[in-house]
Amino acid sequence: MLHALSGRFAACLMLATISLAGACATPPSEATPEPAASAVRIVADTRARIAIATAYGPEFRVLLPSLEQAEEHKVQGVSYWTGELEGQPVVLFKTGVSIVNATMNTQRLVDEFNITHIVVSGVAGSLDPDLSIGDVIVPERWAKYDEATYLRETEPGIYKAPFPGVAPMAPTFGFMGTRGVRIATADDPAPAPRLWFSADPGLLKIATAASSRTELTRCDKESQCLPSEPVIRIGGAGLSGSVFMDNRTYRDYLHDTFDAQVVEMETAAIGMVAYANGIPFIAFRSVSDLAGGGEASQNEIRAFEHLAAQNSAALVSAFLRQLASPESSGTN
Repeated sequence: MLHALSGRFAACLMLATISLAGACATPPSEATPEPAASAVRIVADTRARIAIATAYGPEFRVLLPSLEQAEEHKVQGVSYWTGELEGQPVVLFKTGVSIVNATMNTQRLVDEFNITHIVVSGVAGSLDPDLSIGDVIVPERWAKYDEATYLRETEPGIYKAPFPGVAPMAPTFGFMGTRGVRIATADDPAPAPRLWFSADPGLLKIATAASSRTELTRCDKESQCLPSEPVIRIGGAGLSGSVFMDNRTYRDYLHDTFDAQVVEMETAAIGMVAYANGIPFIAFRSVSDLAGGGEASQNEIRAFEHLAAQNSAALVSAFLRQLASPESSGTN
């Protein structure tokens, strides 16, 4: 009897082994599903285009009506609009607000389209007391000020970095010190830390030429009039960080430490993507608020973001026209 049971057990074991992929397998309805195909849309458009990056609605909406032959392309939920602006083939898009969105969606742009230049258009807070709301600034360099080391206090009021690789590259604000970031390129796979990322010199020259042909807005129907005519400044420095800046003390620190004119939340990240991919870039920012430095009881951006976005877009449009002119050939 024992031998018979053993034989039956062995037979069952053999049958179970043989039928593991058959009768004993998970029924088809309960089988593990195949991984979903990638949701990334492969854009068929291969035309060489200039990217026009905006962060959010007010910056985007002042440019979209002028886009001719507009066609929307969806990539991972982000809309990229191809068409022509001032006769130039472009891709117009919203990065989304702040550093992570700007980095991610600008790199997606570069991966999906044939991008020759990256142009940023939008608003910013002023760090410079000489700048007023409505003015447009085109900085020659950008840094991410909150790429930082929070330093150890080794003695009362004395702060030190743990090792040289994370040492601040500028005077600190208490225990907070801005440091550089390492961004590899094809030509420099093992880079040293960098603080500043430069706008393309040739594009800055074109912006300078375009500035003399640009009329800025002093009043618009969505905000009160400015006390004086807005102006354009080419050069200087801009700062970006994952912070909405509305604090006078920190505003003054940023201006005094970095000699910067404006602060916002995207351009340095876009500049880093441009640098990593070897694409010329330039940014146009119009002052929408004073980043905490004004006398008003609250931040000015809601009153002036539309007017500021209009002024930035006006200079971007003039820049695109100038870019197409024969006198600009060889400088871009």
